[in-house]
Amino acid sequence: MKNKQYIYLNLTLFAAAFGLLEAGVVVYLRKLFYPAGFVFPLKWIPADIVYVEILREISTMVILFSVARLASRKFYRSLAAFLYMFGIWDIFYYLSLKFLIGWPPSIFTWDILYLIPITWTAPVIAPIICAITMIAGAFLIEKAVFE
Repeated sequence: MKNKQYIYLNLTLFAAAFGLLEAGVVVYLRKLFYPAGFVFPLKWIPADIVYVEILREISTMVILFSVARLASRKFYRSLAAFLYMFGIWDIFYYLSLKFLIGWPPSIFTWDILYLIPITWTAPVIAPIICAITMIAGAFLIEKAVFE
């Protein structure tokens, strides 16, 4: 197997597992704060829990960035790896939620996407479109810069 294929296989495995891990955390949070089911309008969540969630989101980005840097020392190849993992991670996050708790019922169901720098909300299709775009962008970077 070529080195690039080997790297992307491992990036895929990492990002997919990380998406499942993140979904597991969200399953717990929803059971605690939305026992009747996750719906808008959002319920008040204690500030200390929101703070931990913000730190978790920052940690997620740091982890993805760090693994991308381990994949390559070259800036554009690291950027491609980061975009690729972010896309795979996000898709597997939603697939895992669907598998674990049957949520979302539709790709048009609204969700909290991020808490940093402010709370972002959108239908689930929005991050999926972004994820697919990031994966495609990663391959375009690889092709344009390295082939």
